[in-house]
Amino acid sequence: MNSPKLFLTRSLKSLASLVKTRTGLPSPIVGGAVNIVAYHRVVADIAKAEREAIRGLVVSTETFRRHCELLQTAFEVVSLETAAPFLDGTRRVKRPLAVITFDDGYLDFYEVAFPILNELGLPAVNFLPTNFMGGGKILAHDRIFWLVKLAAEKRISIRAALEKAGIENAAKISGKRDSLAVCDALVHLPNARREKVISELERKIGESAFEYPREYQLLDWEQIGEMQGKGIDFGFHTANHVVLPLEDDAALETEIFAGKSELERRLNRKVVAFAYPNGAYNARIKNAVAKAGFEIAVTTERKINLPVKSDLLALGRISLCEESTRGLKGVYSPKVAALRLGV
Repeated sequence: MNSPKLFLTRSLKSLASLVKTRTGLPSPIVGGAVNIVAYHRVVADIAKAEREAIRGLVVSTETFRRHCELLQTAFEVVSLETAAPFLDGTRRVKRPLAVITFDDGYLDFYEVAFPILNELGLPAVNFLPTNFMGGGKILAHDRIFWLVKLAAEKRISIRAALEKAGIENAAKISGKRDSLAVCDALVHLPNARREKVISELERKIGESAFEYPREYQLLDWEQIGEMQGKGIDFGFHTANHVVLPLEDDAALETEIFAGKSELERRLNRKVVAFAYPNGAYNARIKNAVAKAGFEIAVTTERKINLPVKSDLLALGRISLCEESTRGLKGVYSPKVAALRLGV
């Protein structure tokens, strides 16, 4: 049973989300805009996932199905590549369009989300960080979250580990009470520094004292191949899921150009869609993405995409998780969902 404090916190978050939704987005029904929604993980046990993972990345099986059914009713759900001609004005929208996207290539996309999409006949695109596919590696943000969470539970100070990794504001970061805030600060680092932080945290906690959850696992190339051509497209999400504006031009060669070639080799097709990790980009990064041959790219900027007026290399998305469509009672709300999904 939820405590009164937890219930109040969730209620206030839901109310804030509802207010933001009412005032933040135009309805895509007006003007024939293209609504792009974004997910990361779909999970069978949402209570467990919200305890053991970054809350903003998880949505329950039931809620995801409801979202899909709502989108299917209100929009023509199409692939991202199909939406492109409508966005650049080559073709006119007769019915409002929606695109379902996933980031990071988590294993539960194959195990949980894909069967739902397949059953409903809905297309989707999953953006893959190529160096993590099929090798058993865990994404940096999940490793950091888990290590910070364990440190907090075991009352282990991480300040010395951060200082050893060269983090100048280690005292301030390690002093944060919210594990998610600590995680966010450590994720937004150049990749080499971020990996150093992870190594030091693992050493501090003791590698024998932890094991990353199975739920953090990612797709392998066989699973990707099985889904390709069955309504699922795959886009590119850099080689190592780095925060691109923090990397130098030499790193971009690996993260964008070489990584794109590897994905195209694996898929045996041209890849034209890109997602900026953490939604982070600037003019330099966007120019590199264009130079690499991408025709369409998505951000995490919360906006509906209007035909002709939209920048195809900086399209907005509505990021969704379980918390996004909870109402004041802390459970799924059809009214909040309709507002959040732009129906």
